[in-house]
Amino acid sequence: MILVFSTLSVWFVPFLVIGLYSEACCAKCTSSCGNIQNISYPFRLKGDPINCGNSRYNLSCENNVTVLHQHSGNYYVQAINYSQSTIRVVDPGIQMNNCSSIPRYHLSIDEDIYYLFSTPVSFLKCADQVNSSLYVDAAPCINITPTGTTLPEQKTYGYVMIGWENASNFVVGCSIEWTSAINIPWYQDYPVQNASYEFLHNAMAYGFDLGYRSLTGYSCRGWNRFANCLPYTISGMYVIN
Repeated sequence: MILVFSTLSVWFVPFLVIGLYSEACCAKCTSSCGNIQNISYPFRLKGDPINCGNSRYNLSCENNVTVLHQHSGNYYVQAINYSQSTIRVVDPGIQMNNCSSIPRYHLSIDEDIYYLFSTPVSFLKCADQVNSSLYVDAAPCINITPTGTTLPEQKTYGYVMIGWENASNFVVGCSIEWTSAINIPWYQDYPVQNASYEFLHNAMAYGFDLGYRSLTGYSCRGWNRFANCLPYTISGMYVIN
C-alpha cells in the first residue's frame, strides 16, 4: 500500500501543479485603454499581471490609445473581435476626412502571430500619367512634385492600387512608396474602377483587420514548456491534453 501510494503521489503532484498553473494562466483578466474596453485573453496590456493573457499578444496603452506593435511600426487598435479572431488597426498617419494624409509605415506584419485579413493597398509614384482601371488617381489629394521645383519634367503622379501585388499589374516608371490596407476580406473582389480616392482613403482611415493565429501549442489547456503564459519549472514536460 505504501509503494502504491508513493507511486500515485509521484504522478498526482505534477498534475496538480500543472492544473494550478493552467488555471492561473487562464484567469479571466480584463483590461481597458481608451476606446478599447474589453482587452482579454489572448491579449494583454503591458504591465498587466503575469497570469493575464499571453505575452505574445502584448498591447500597450500610450496616451490613452491602445497600440499594437508590428515589424513596420505602431498601429492604433480600433476594435477586437474575439469571435472572429481579428483585431482592427489603423496606420496613425491616415486621418479621416483628410485625403492628403498618407500612411506612416510600409505595412509589415509579424506573421508568426498575425496575418492580413483585409485587402492590401499600394501607394504608387509614377513618372508619367497612367491610364489603367487598376490604378486610382490620388490627385488632387496627393500630387507628388519634388520640393523646390515646378519643372514639368520633374513632376510625378500619385496613384493607389487595390489588391495583392502582381508584377503584371505594374506600369514601367511606377514605384511603391507606401502600403496599407482596407477592411475588405482578401478573398472578396473589389470594384476599384468605381471607387474614388477619397472613398478609399476614408476606408483606410477606418482601419483594417489582422487575423490572429490559433494558440494551439500556446494554449492553457495543458502544459507546454514553450508557452510564455505557463511558468517553465519542470524539465521535460510537454503538452498534455
